Amino acid sequence: MPVESVPELSTAPPDVTTAVDNDGTAGIASATMNLSSNGCMGRPHDRGSALTELASARAARLATPRWLDARLVLGILLVLFAVVAGARVFASADHYSRVYVAKHALVPGERVTSADLAVGRVRLDGQGSLYVAAGSAPVGYVVTRYVGAHEFLPRAALSSAPPRDADNRFVTVPVAAGHLPSGLSHGSLVDVYLTPKAAAGAPVPAPTLVLANVAVQSREGGSRGFGGESTLAVVLAVPADRVADMVHAVESGTIDLVAVPADAAAALQAGA
Repeated sequence: MPVESVPELSTAPPDVTTAVDNDGTAGIASATMNLSSNGCMGRPHDRGSALTELASARAARLATPRWLDARLVLGILLVLFAVVAGARVFASADHYSRVYVAKHALVPGERVTSADLAVGRVRLDGQGSLYVAAGSAPVGYVVTRYVGAHEFLPRAALSSAPPRDADNRFVTVPVAAGHLPSGLSHGSLVDVYLTPKAAAGAPVPAPTLVLANVAVQSREGGSRGFGGESTLAVVLAVPADRVADMVHAVESGTIDLVAVPADAAAALQAGA
């Protein structure tokens, strides 16, 4: 009986058709087909190793570098810091305090009125407690030390009642023309000098300092004496314990008023 021949089974693997997606799996499919054409698909161990290596290489290409994460976080922190710092600078730039300002010079002993005050805006940098804040005006308070024109009103320069050691009296001093500054006015500071009267034929004595840094309260118009000499009446704020010395000086000779320079007056205000 004749025996039919049986077709020999092929051991070659069938053709592999791999779908290509959009994220690069065509490379794996191509590599798989190359392995098939080289006869490696018949060995499971070699085929698995090749696929593992290809998958690892693809994962390495898609992984985000760790240094990129650190730079991103650092950049975000820098932006946040810049925003916060800018906001603080912008807010502090408009942080002004409203305080009272002397419209003109204030002399010790006088009482403050609303006409003496104005309101100013200033950045005090933590020194706001040293000055009178705008709101409740210190009308009726007594000035205890000299306050210059347009100076912020210090709390230390005011008192609800004049203290004994800062009590002043207003003394009218007659001063001959030419013996006082032409620009003398309310609030000016002067030194008072006395030149004693000299006997007939005797040399003129040297002038002596009677009072220093005395504030001018007012200056009145001049009057003419018997010799045709013009005399001005200047009201000075004299400490109570020096009034007798001032009156004695007026009766003892010629009075000269010497203006205290502005920088020296400012130094006195700072040291008061």
